[in-house]
Amino acid sequence: MPCRTCGSPLAADQRYCLECGDRNGPPRLDWRAMVAPPAAAEAPAEQDDGVGPGLPSPRVAAGLVLGVLAFGVAVGNAAAPDRADAGGRPPWTLLAQAPAAVAPVAPAPVAPAATPPAPPDASGDADLGAAPDDTGLDDTSTDDASTTDDASTDTPSTDDASTTDDASTTDGSSTDDGTGTTDDPGTAATKATHPPVKHVWVIALTGHSFPETFGDASPAPYLARELRAKGTLLPWYHAAGHDPAATGVALLGGQKDATGPFDAKTPTLADQLSAVGQSWRAYVEGATAGLPPGDSPCAVPAEQQPRNPFLRFKTITGGSDCQIAEPTQLAQDVADSDSAPAFSYILPGAAHDGSTSLADADAWLRTIVPTILDSKAYEDGGLVVITFDAGAAADSEAGGGRVGALLLSPFVTAGGTVEAPYDPFSLLRSIQDLFGLSPRLGYGADTKLKAFGPKVYAAWSPNGDDAASGGDS
Repeated sequence: MPCRTCGSPLAADQRYCLECGDRNGPPRLDWRAMVAPPAAAEAPAEQDDGVGPGLPSPRVAAGLVLGVLAFGVAVGNAAAPDRADAGGRPPWTLLAQAPAAVAPVAPAPVAPAATPPAPPDASGDADLGAAPDDTGLDDTSTDDASTTDDASTDTPSTDDASTTDDASTTDGSSTDDGTGTTDDPGTAATKATHPPVKHVWVIALTGHSFPETFGDASPAPYLARELRAKGTLLPWYHAAGHDPAATGVALLGGQKDATGPFDAKTPTLADQLSAVGQSWRAYVEGATAGLPPGDSPCAVPAEQQPRNPFLRFKTITGGSDCQIAEPTQLAQDVADSDSAPAFSYILPGAAHDGSTSLADADAWLRTIVPTILDSKAYEDGGLVVITFDAGAAADSEAGGGRVGALLLSPFVTAGGTVEAPYDPFSLLRSIQDLFGLSPRLGYGADTKLKAFGPKVYAAWSPNGDDAASGGDS
């Protein structure tokens, strides 16, 4: 047939003229009908010439496409029902469904947050060291864990740590029984809730966690059974971190960042004791090794004694009166109650601290602990704390692992257990309370864990009717 415009001959199925380019006959796809369908009032479209099938409306076409996709997904799921992605999640199923009409409603009131659970084996808030509205573990534990606190660099300034005890008073109490005593360690009300402890010895081993140390199969029978029978066990005591000095730095200055050195603006427990006329001493095995006569053990570089936290603070290393000595000095110091230090930190060397073996540490304890327990200083208001400054390498619970602590004192119950969470920051607060020291140091002001209270000092009564004044059994 000829072209309607120029008359050139066309094939039967040729729709465009090769000479003039004019289209002969209707298009195969009527895009105008797809975009905007003709109004009802318009006249019917002209009949097709029979070439090519008709197309459905756009809405129908879209529905068909969604149906095909949904069918394909369903077939894929049926073919592999147990398949999951790399994260262990089941495959998705695509469903096309029109949303149902929902009548507008007023927003529901926001419910208060649920109280976090208590630590394991805790019998109730009255037995916890933490306030009822917290988890019982410091945010370091959890910061908090979470990431570990031994790598934290957000060391608080001296002003923040020393001006107020707002964070401590907010948790309602400074003792472990939830009675709400005042948080100022210097007030008479606080002193009345604590026994007359005159001497505290902290013995720091390392490298072992609670299940191995105090478990039934412990390779340290002297610690786990003989001494355990004489004192009160704190099974939920946690170390601050796996840096060798992290727990000691937390105890001395309330600091989370163990790397140091901390400048002269960062006060320590030792500084506070000296300021009120109380003495302190660190008994560090190997402290004088290799030093020429007359050289100060406080001037040793910290990297040469990585577990010695006293070398991380310039208020100690820069002082004129160094109180770091070898453990051989201990027997002489404890023989007299008046001259014995108020606070002592005992740090064995690598051969005796547990890093070689727990059995070696246990044998060393047999030589050191009786020296203290049989002394006049211990009899006159003594408290011994035996713990680990880091747990096993794989144990990072609350930062440094769950290590436990054993307390020996005339004021604690022989064979007792306190199922409350504690850490070096709460131990720092406890020692400050015993000696009436303030203000709280560093993160010791912010920890949610409470200081020792009546649950720990269960063998002592503020009324003077305790039955443990003659010993620890």
